[in-house]
Amino acid sequence: MKAPHTLRSATMAMGFILAAWSAGTQARDQLYGALDNTALLACETLHWSGKQSEADTCYRGLLAATTPTAIRAEAAWALGDMQGANAAFQAAVEQAPDSALVRLRWGELYMQTYQYQDAYGLFSEALERDPTNAFAHIGAAQALAQGSNSEEVNQHMAVVMEDFTSAPGARLRGLLMMVRSSLEKDQYQKARAFLDDAKALADANHFLPLEAYALEAALAFMTHQPYQQYIDAALALNPAYGDAWAIPGYFAMITRRYRESGDFYEKAVAAQPNHWEAHLELGQNYLRLNQVNPAREHINISYTGDAFNPKTINFLRLLDHFVQDMEALSYPNPPQGAFPKLTLRLAKKETPILADYARQLAEQSIDLYTKRYRFTPKEPIVVEIYPNHEDFVVRSIGMPGVGILGVTFGYLFSMDSPTAQHDPSYHWGTTLWHEMAHVFTLEASGHLVPRWFSEGVSVFEEWRTGPIPGRKIPLPVFKAMAEGKFLPIAQLDDGFMHPSYENQVIVSYMQAGLIFDYIDSEYGFDKVVDMVYRFKEGDNAVNAMETVLGISASEFDKRFKQFIDIEYGPLLSKLGVWQQDHKASFAALQDENWQDAIAAAERATFSYPDYVEIDSPYIAMARAYARLDDRDNEFKTLETFWKKGGYEPRALLTLGNHYAERNQNDDALKVYRDVLWANPFMEELHLRLGNLYLAMNRPQDALKEYHVLLALNPADKAEANLKLATAYKATGDTAKAMEYLMTTLDIAPQYRDAQKLLLELSRGGNN
Repeated sequence: MKAPHTLRSATMAMGFILAAWSAGTQARDQLYGALDNTALLACETLHWSGKQSEADTCYRGLLAATTPTAIRAEAAWALGDMQGANAAFQAAVEQAPDSALVRLRWGELYMQTYQYQDAYGLFSEALERDPTNAFAHIGAAQALAQGSNSEEVNQHMAVVMEDFTSAPGARLRGLLMMVRSSLEKDQYQKARAFLDDAKALADANHFLPLEAYALEAALAFMTHQPYQQYIDAALALNPAYGDAWAIPGYFAMITRRYRESGDFYEKAVAAQPNHWEAHLELGQNYLRLNQVNPAREHINISYTGDAFNPKTINFLRLLDHFVQDMEALSYPNPPQGAFPKLTLRLAKKETPILADYARQLAEQSIDLYTKRYRFTPKEPIVVEIYPNHEDFVVRSIGMPGVGILGVTFGYLFSMDSPTAQHDPSYHWGTTLWHEMAHVFTLEASGHLVPRWFSEGVSVFEEWRTGPIPGRKIPLPVFKAMAEGKFLPIAQLDDGFMHPSYENQVIVSYMQAGLIFDYIDSEYGFDKVVDMVYRFKEGDNAVNAMETVLGISASEFDKRFKQFIDIEYGPLLSKLGVWQQDHKASFAALQDENWQDAIAAAERATFSYPDYVEIDSPYIAMARAYARLDDRDNEFKTLETFWKKGGYEPRALLTLGNHYAERNQNDDALKVYRDVLWANPFMEELHLRLGNLYLAMNRPQDALKEYHVLLALNPADKAEANLKLATAYKATGDTAKAMEYLMTTLDIAPQYRDAQKLLLELSRGGNN
């Protein structure tokens, strides 16, 4: 996954909290002693033993007018009548305004319909009436866990879990939450301890341990142990218990083992056809595997049974975009082997602009990574590029509002188009390069590579082999370095999955990239690849590193710190001074004090000459020189910026123009092509590139650029059409040249250059 330079990525919560998009048990849960109505419990026994037909008959019998209103609500809920259950709970609250229990159960209904804020309100009202109600505290914790307030989650959990006299059923729910949370954090020993406590508590109180068995299977799966016995144990108690498969399926998904996840969800819906969430997750998993039709089938099934789930609605809208707005292009076409090497899925409106460039970069990275990772892809690699950021995020995790840039599922990855991002630091070419590296580390390791390892390799590839080579390290990372916030390698995944301070995610990305920079320089890149293959054998990161590098994890941490001290110690010792000069350069630029801006920028670049982010002091210096009309120094400054890996598109476009004016066409071409990987949607870029190709006697290449220019719907369409006519003339295609020339003259009949070309073509001239 590619995180943005400016940290907008969602922070996963701490403590007991679960990820907001995690597949919680939104289906109606076991009562675990929350209610004691004998008639209802009889129906519940039938339901949880898998006798669904008899259970439904039993629940319908409770809908009689003589049944207490709150119990009628429970029966309607069990039968899937959410509206009827809601109305009955509302009536029950009016009848018993002081009842904490009715509000508690109404809150549970709201939890199932994804209305977490309303659910929390009802749990809070229940606690106002009964402050020690353990089920209400657990409910409040579950509702809050869908957001990011871990402190309040922990407070509610502590009330229950620290009081051993709390209702056993509420404590069991709390323990099961803690098992899930521990598994999500890869804290397997904690998960084991919580699970043992949960099973003992269920046994002592005669609760069906269905979820405990499913979580036992998930733990075994995640630790590469046999798991089927635990699923079988759950199904022996309830053959229709779909979560026996769905819960391990969720944990297979979050560990990126998507093929196994799909298998689990297939079996979940086979066991329980009305497990609407499993249908949704199965559909989403099919999308990750590029199987659009079965994805739509299962998402539609999910919507039919549960129209409340916002993820389902989001995916249905996304699938409509797939059909209406996007197209797939495969290369080579026809394939030269058993399957195409590459498939691009692009927005139809952006295909004329992006397709050729995305293909070039993708094929280049595939060829390179195939050699570097000693791995030949077994399927086509699918690259999806979205012009709408929220469509991309929904495609990735089902819900909008998260600041990620790219997500890889295996042989398929999705990412933002340049048009989807308003962040000027976004570099789509680097994002594609980053995600393609994930394809190879995931598939070569059998999807067992740790997250930090895969992310670190992708960052390292950005720096070492990507479109803009060179380390790109944002300022917050230097601050973290100076404060000693880098994590030991044994804990580095926590920096990605469970950050404890602002910007820790981006700090972890950069630390992981630097780790592989160090390994490459000290041990050689082949050792990195050797570790990738160790994961396929079941090694964890520490074991793989110790085996391949021959040193302990603690010794590695010590040597890596020495590497950082050597590389960045001088900068970190004067980081405050560098920041002052950096800030002063742009402040002076804002105040139009050109010489002061240059002086401050010179001091900053002397302290740290390799800082080439979009707010680099080189940019301030070049702009000041431009204002002073000192073109020579502007050129030299921008050239230094570019050669050090600077990527700000306007700055590079200006540098390319300088090279072209100096007739340094090869250098101009290199710079203009670097701009393509930053922002190919700039009209001037394609006009300049086309002109340069014509000057270099490369009319076919010029044609491509002028066609992109026209596809961008430029303000001056007459000029764009005339450029195409001129390029076609240079290729000797007089008919095409005349076609575009006539379009030019239709737009601008008095266009003198067009009239001149018409005269030349009419005379049959080629000059």
